Amino acid sequence: TLTVISTAFDTKVLDFDTSGVSSSPPKEMKWCGEDSIVLHWKNLGVLMVGPFGDWLRFSYENISNLFLVPEIDCCRVFTDNCVDILLRVHPSTADLFRIGSIEPSSLLLDASDAFESGSSSADESARAITRTGLLTDAIEACTDAAIKEFDVLNQKRLLRAASYGTHFSFRTILTLEDETQSEEKHDSSPSQSALKFVASAKKLRVLNALRDKDIGFALTSHQYDMLPSSGLID
Repeated sequence: TLTVISTAFDTKVLDFDTSGVSSSPPKEMKWCGEDSIVLHWKNLGVLMVGPFGDWLRFSYENISNLFLVPEIDCCRVFTDNCVDILLRVHPSTADLFRIGSIEPSSLLLDASDAFESGSSSADESARAITRTGLLTDAIEACTDAAIKEFDVLNQKRLLRAASYGTHFSFRTILTLEDETQSEEKHDSSPSQSALKFVASAKKLRVLNALRDKDIGFALTSHQYDMLPSSGLID
């Protein structure tokens, strides 16, 4: 039984029965970030257990050597022929992609997809988010989710959604200024969301280059933030 307790040893956080995987203890047990655990049984594969008892199993068949290396926000799995990164999907990203989600970021993503497909409903969907006053939150959530993504196509899809929402945000600001400050000069400086979007796009270019198979130096976004440029170059 895998038992997780608080650092004060006074609260039991989780009990998880692993007898369905093996009757013997695992060969290795490591933290994966701050709230999930990875266990390895020789010839049986790897089990990843989340904070609420949810789990995923990875078989790793015909692998002679396998080692788990915990890192700041993930766990790296080294085998004879590959290196894998196990990383729990962030709750905000899960909410964005969940089927039937009504999160503003999910609605903005749907509106952007509709716009890309030429649907006439896209404009009204984006305006509906604007009327809730949560458009900026939706833009930043899509930007954050893009940074956390490893799949390039999903990165582009999320950044397109953030960019699409930014156009409506800019129009809303201009409309409010036209109503209340018609005689004053408009501030044309970019918003914080726009600056964050540009910085995120630049960061993804670096991360994707590092993750290229010819480089093989895959980093998560958080690891990139914690590592100064000089350290990365070294």
